Amino acid sequence: MARRPSIAQKHAVRSAADMDDVFVERTLAVSGWAQRNRQVLVFAGILLAAAAAGGLYYLNYRKSHNERAAVELERVEQAAAFGDTATAKVELGRYIETFGNTPYADEARLVLGQLYLQSNQADQAAQVLEPASDLSEPLGRQAAMLLAKGKAQQGQLDEAEALLIRIADRSDLDFQKREALEEAARIRIRLGNLAGAAELYQRILDGMKETESGRGVYEMRLEEIKVQQKTG
Repeated sequence: MARRPSIAQKHAVRSAADMDDVFVERTLAVSGWAQRNRQVLVFAGILLAAAAAGGLYYLNYRKSHNERAAVELERVEQAAAFGDTATAKVELGRYIETFGNTPYADEARLVLGQLYLQSNQADQAAQVLEPASDLSEPLGRQAAMLLAKGKAQQGQLDEAEALLIRIADRSDLDFQKREALEEAARIRIRLGNLAGAAELYQRILDGMKETESGRGVYEMRLEEIKVQQKTG
C-alpha cells in the first residue's frame, strides 16, 4: 500500500505553493505599478542617461582643460624667464584666472609670487601665494617660503619667523629644512635674538653628517654668533 504524505511533506508542498503565489502576486504588482508609472520610468531613464552623458562630457572636458593648462604653463613660464617682467605678471595672472582649478595653478602662483617679491610688491605676492602655501605639499612649502620672505619684506618679522619654523618642522627634505631654519636664524639676528639664532644653526648642524658638504659654512656662522654674544 502506498504511503500517505507525512504532515511535514504536506507542509512543504503548501509552503512551496504559497511561495509561488507570493512571487506571482509580487510580479503582477510590480508589472502593474510599472504600467501605471510608465511616464515616470521613462523620465527617470532619460535623466539617468543625461546624467551619464553629462558625467562623461565633464571628464573629457577636465582632461582637455588640464592638457591645455600644461601647454599654456610652459609658454607663460618661458615668457617670465626671457620676456618683460610686467608682461609676464599680466600673463601669469590671466593664467591663474583661467586654469586656477588645475594641478598646474600652484606652479604659476609660485612664479608670479617670485616676480612680485623681486619687484618689492610683497602685498601682491602674499595674495598670490597664500592659496598655494599648503605645508603638507613640497610645492606648497616652496610657496610658504616665499610667503615668509614677503612677510619679512613687510617688516612682519615675528610672523615670518614662525612660518619658517613651521616649514622646517613639516618638511621631509633636508635642503628645504635647512633653508627655512637659516632664514629664520637671520630674522632672529635682525631681532637681536642671538641665542635663538645660534639654536637654529645648531639644529641645522645636528641634522648633518660630520663629513657632509656645506657643514663648515654653518659651523662658521655659529661661531660668528657666539663671538657676537661674548663681545655684546
